[in-house]
Amino acid sequence: MTRKGRKAGAVLAAAAVAAGALGPSPAQAAPRPAPPATDPIPAASAAAAARASSAATAARKISWRKCPDQRSAQCGSITVPIDWAKPGRGSVKIAVARLKAAAPKQRLGVLFVNPGGPGGSGVDFALDGGGLSKQVRQRYDIVGFDPRGVGGSHPVECGPVRAARPQAYPRNQAEFTKLTAYLAALHKACRAKTGPVYDFLGAADVARDMDAIRAALGERKVSYYGVSYGTWLGQRYAELFPGRVRSLALDSTMDHSVAGAARFSAEEAQGLEVAYGQFAQWCATAKECALRGRDPVKVLDTLMTRAQRGRLHEIDSPKQWLSPPGLARMIHASSYDPLAWAQLGEELNELSRQKEKPVRGREGEEEPDGAFVGMLCADWSFPMKNYAELADVRARTRRAAPHVRVNPLGWEAVTACLGRPRGARDPQRPYRIAGIPRSLVVNGVGDPATVYPWALSVNRQVPGSALLTYEGTGHGAYGLSPCARKAVDAYLLAGRTPLPGARCPAVPPNYSARTRSAPHVPSRPRW
Repeated sequence: MTRKGRKAGAVLAAAAVAAGALGPSPAQAAPRPAPPATDPIPAASAAAAARASSAATAARKISWRKCPDQRSAQCGSITVPIDWAKPGRGSVKIAVARLKAAAPKQRLGVLFVNPGGPGGSGVDFALDGGGLSKQVRQRYDIVGFDPRGVGGSHPVECGPVRAARPQAYPRNQAEFTKLTAYLAALHKACRAKTGPVYDFLGAADVARDMDAIRAALGERKVSYYGVSYGTWLGQRYAELFPGRVRSLALDSTMDHSVAGAARFSAEEAQGLEVAYGQFAQWCATAKECALRGRDPVKVLDTLMTRAQRGRLHEIDSPKQWLSPPGLARMIHASSYDPLAWAQLGEELNELSRQKEKPVRGREGEEEPDGAFVGMLCADWSFPMKNYAELADVRARTRRAAPHVRVNPLGWEAVTACLGRPRGARDPQRPYRIAGIPRSLVVNGVGDPATVYPWALSVNRQVPGSALLTYEGTGHGAYGLSPCARKAVDAYLLAGRTPLPGARCPAVPPNYSARTRSAPHVPSRPRW
């Protein structure tokens, strides 16, 4: 097969957004005044949240021990209520890890880190130092925790789903009905095996858990560095506990104000289209690209047409159909890190050399992920009543991204919550962040997961935030761009934010230097 679980979706001409002269260097940063306080959270809600957290966290402690796989770090757990509004309804243990500041006399405080997902392990991320520089690790205690439902924090488990796996991309009302019924059964199976915590997996619950950890650590304020879906957790913490935020760095940001399935799916697809456009531009002249001398956009268009007609098969499985979404999945996975572009070129070249003949076998699809569904659908709502509405979403998505056609991550998200017995507890809405210090938003123009328009939106909505634009493709700008890394470090260590319009140049793949061991290729599409 083509690389397992490779995902994608996006638009090409939009890559022009990345063009233009560089603005001021992030190094030319200057302190900016804190934004004026506003009252974006209703007073009663804010007071209730504060009272619930204060009362429930006051006596909580973490019993630290050496981590079994990393003796220089500390691991532990903290017990929190399943339902923060009703603490007597049961509890859940949250796994925590701490990597103490290497230079304790210069310690700035605690830096919470989260890698995204939803479903990524904050414990593992902390043990890796959050992927952050030596300078940051010297000055901060790096603290990560597995959000409830993940890893060591009562992970989501799902019983058997007594229904046939449906088409992920329904073609008619009957298939839409089957998909809806399957997802309803999946929710029931996960709720039955996971227990009541499955009803409380939202970012507000996680933010209150994080504040309990803050209190147990004895810290008045904390800093936060989140990547991808982890940015939403940091945003929610800042909404609920603005007075406890020292700094907030959002790398490749979610936008919780994007309402509607069509807009969400289309913007996700446009992001991947931009990423493929940057790949195509590199491929035209790169000696490492197997398509050099050909037009990669035309190659993709031809392959998509063949896939649509059922005349394209997986590279290692001649009897397994490779559909247009399957082809988009392959592109998507190759867009998280440009070091994967050479392999993408080889795969597209191999696919283009296949003999054109009908493929009888069914497309290979992954099982829906109950943990992803449970966490996402706590905070996101994409209501669709019937196949006609879903077909409209797909048509609008394809118009937005005519070459890649769809972003499998965006599509999985907008269909994930079909059939749930109740809606999201905190659906999309404008942000309610105010009264926090200067924050930093960093995003790539060619990010295939957390797309660039989302960063623009978050920057507009969060008072006093600074935006640093990385002009390249990839997910997680800190790990891809020395320029972005320098800017984030300056913010976390000295509170300096980039000047308006600051941009970091794209970093093309360097196969001779190999400064990083291997490209990041996700096993399935995630934020």
